[in-house]
Amino acid sequence: MRHVFILAILFAGLSSFADRLHVIIPAGPGGGLDGTAREAGRAMQMAELVESISFENVSGGGGRAMGQFIEMAERRAGADLPLLINSAPLIVRSLQGLFPYSFRDLEPIAALVADYGIFVVRDDDPATGWQDILDRLKENPRGIVVGGGSVRGSLDHIVLALALDAAGIDPRRVRYLPYDGGGKAVLALLGGEVDLLTTGVGETTPFVDSGEVRVLASTSPERIRAIGAPPTLRDLGYDVVFANWRGVFGPASMDSEQRDGHVERIRSMRQTTAWQETLERRGWGSLDVDGDEFTQFLTAQEEQFGSVMRKLGFIR
Repeated sequence: MRHVFILAILFAGLSSFADRLHVIIPAGPGGGLDGTAREAGRAMQMAELVESISFENVSGGGGRAMGQFIEMAERRAGADLPLLINSAPLIVRSLQGLFPYSFRDLEPIAALVADYGIFVVRDDDPATGWQDILDRLKENPRGIVVGGGSVRGSLDHIVLALALDAAGIDPRRVRYLPYDGGGKAVLALLGGEVDLLTTGVGETTPFVDSGEVRVLASTSPERIRAIGAPPTLRDLGYDVVFANWRGVFGPASMDSEQRDGHVERIRSMRQTTAWQETLERRGWGSLDVDGDEFTQFLTAQEEQFGSVMRKLGFIR
């Protein structure tokens, strides 16, 4: 009976400061961040880990959303602090100096998913595999136009650069066209504006399912069944594994008790059938790091990104 009483106290404490969550999403509806936030919220509500959860999309760049999130946190107090979902471009843009924030201006709570990079062509493209693309680029680095859903030197471009560099191709010689989001980049591929797309799994799955595009390779450690199990770069002999993580942050003013409560809630959510089904359906990998471990993960990511971006000339 004593153990039941203790558990009751723990769950009461867990629910007391986060019955109602408000999440800032630094992107418009329909993208990877939006999907991750809403899928996690749905899984939490189905498991009755939260009473209600609301979302606020803030478009116009991650810096604007970060500023709005920090201002909102300053106006609120105690249990009413908002949460922010963010991803690897937070580190990339900070290293590039594109906005004056980094993960150190936040309280890292937990990572949620790993969205691996993929390389996609139209269904009618003559390339039968990733090696065909590499052979064409080795013969003429300017002969293929590659599209991505982020600016030069940002995440899609970095994933492409890693894959090409592993094959002995100078990524700086390959033509890369940036688009405002993965959705527009897919449409550019279908419209013939670009020949190859470097993107994430989540934004491309509907087009793979419809047969409009084919995935030639992925940067995942294992083949992804949700997109037809294409070969990984490792399968093809290139030692490249890379993922765009997405995770949850609180404001820097959040105390350890609040943070730990959110950590426990997310740990519980990860065990639900609803969340496991979401990972399978979306083709996401589970990324189970939280609390101090998540902070250490972000620090290591910053070092890795900095090294790669300097090597490829994206930053000095």
